[in-house]
Amino acid sequence: MGLFPPKDNSVLLLVDFQTGFLKPFKEKVVRSLENKLSLLIETCKFYKLPIIVMEQNNDKLGNTTEKIQESLGEFYRPFNKFIFSGMRDIAVKSEIEKQQKQNIIIAGIETHICVLQTTYDLICKNYNVYIISDAVGSRFKEDYIFGLDKLKEVGAKLLSTEMLLFGYLESSNTKDFKHFLPFLK
Repeated sequence: MGLFPPKDNSVLLLVDFQTGFLKPFKEKVVRSLENKLSLLIETCKFYKLPIIVMEQNNDKLGNTTEKIQESLGEFYRPFNKFIFSGMRDIAVKSEIEKQQKQNIIIAGIETHICVLQTTYDLICKNYNVYIISDAVGSRFKEDYIFGLDKLKEVGAKLLSTEMLLFGYLESSNTKDFKHFLPFLK
């Protein structure tokens, strides 16, 4: 597993960033997560990475937030699941396998539940998993911290949104870099 997931062999998996889950989150945390997710989504769209969106029991917990739906655009085709691990949902697992990508970039909530369980099952199936640590969250700070610790323990690599973006950009002397300047202010 390399420092950054290869652009030509990776997929973004967005986990349960839904209105119902976010109600107990502090507004400042939700705004920060949405900003990081929007930049992450723009990065993946720009570099033509597939994006898979999961929602947990969306009849009860609502859909992905409006801001993130707007960021996703045509990629907003959510898989409604009832199992915490996306890899244990037949439709999600099938979509991940269909992409034929070895590297999975994960963002969303909650770090210590669905993100962790999905990551563990992906690693057990020999995928390389990269967690975008500033684009995952939990209701409680302790669960977020323990979740990140456990994610590292099971073999996931942690990156921030900007680490991934600048790893893909490689240089400030390109049209790609100029494209992202407005997102970095």
